[in-house]
Amino acid sequence: MSSDLRKAILENISIEELLREEGFEVIPRGRKLTVKGHDSLVITPDKGVFTWNSRGFAGSVIDLYMGLHGCDARTAMTALRKRLPEYSRQHAAGPEPRQREPPKREEKKPLVLPKKDNSKWSRVYAYLMAARKITPTVVKWLVQQKTIYPDERGNLCYVGRDAQGTVNYCARKGTLTPKDGQKGFRNVVEGSDYEHRCVMNASPQHTKLIVTEAAVDAWSFASMLELHGLDFRDYTYLSLECTYEGPLGKFLEENPQVKTIYLGQDADEAGLKSRDRCRDLLKERQYSGKVIDKLPDARAPGCKDWNDALKYYLEQQRIREQSEPSREPIMEPAPGLELTP
Repeated sequence: MSSDLRKAILENISIEELLREEGFEVIPRGRKLTVKGHDSLVITPDKGVFTWNSRGFAGSVIDLYMGLHGCDARTAMTALRKRLPEYSRQHAAGPEPRQREPPKREEKKPLVLPKKDNSKWSRVYAYLMAARKITPTVVKWLVQQKTIYPDERGNLCYVGRDAQGTVNYCARKGTLTPKDGQKGFRNVVEGSDYEHRCVMNASPQHTKLIVTEAAVDAWSFASMLELHGLDFRDYTYLSLECTYEGPLGKFLEENPQVKTIYLGQDADEAGLKSRDRCRDLLKERQYSGKVIDKLPDARAPGCKDWNDALKYYLEQQRIREQSEPSREPIMEPAPGLELTP
């Protein structure tokens, strides 16, 4: 794609125009703009840029199209090109100008899962059980459910499934410890369903849902349930893969049987705001079940997420066992995990 096309798109298509055409209600916020129901989206019109904190992306109108449709820059620019005045004139049918039609969404690309490499399982096991401290029982269950597997580079691949049990989401996470100052590898596979995100262990019989920001936090929560004598298999897990509340609404549309929702987002500002937005969404949907906040740092200062809480709990358990070798280990409630079975 040429730089001229990029320049034409940025000069002729505004972020607010694209949002309105996508069905959002744009509202003013001082000298900036936002959209109804998404306070974390902030648009700076005079600069032609936006920041969408809850969804984790920002940039120009091209970046916005990429984020909304889950596509690359080339696909986004090809679609946006059709909205340019010059393109409309060149492709007009007949002497009379056509009325503008609503923009059509790009055809969703199929999800092609990364190739599995059974020789790399040791990397995945070491990452989950040694680095993340996920219990062996939970890891074995994830393998049996075909929720996790290693790719050819030894990355951890994990999948989510739709209401029919078909894989509709896949992400990859590096299993090697990142170097100082660097972030670990993470990638969402093209074709993944961003609207539903990562749903694990869904069943029409399950009435309890656990919501977390990341899959590893969901598995940490499951490990804590096991450590406290609760059957983690009785719960459905929804990893938002960020702090955006939308996937919770999509899940409830297809699973009205859920009577209890545990909001297990991180114990930081973004996580707290995500909980508030989830509660607002549930109120708007007139959800009548229980909604329980599960803060991972309720009794463990410094534990930002549920993986931190799991590692903290296991370390405290190890200290107790070393200091009282003659006694049976005492199982006390974990930080923030006073769950109702």
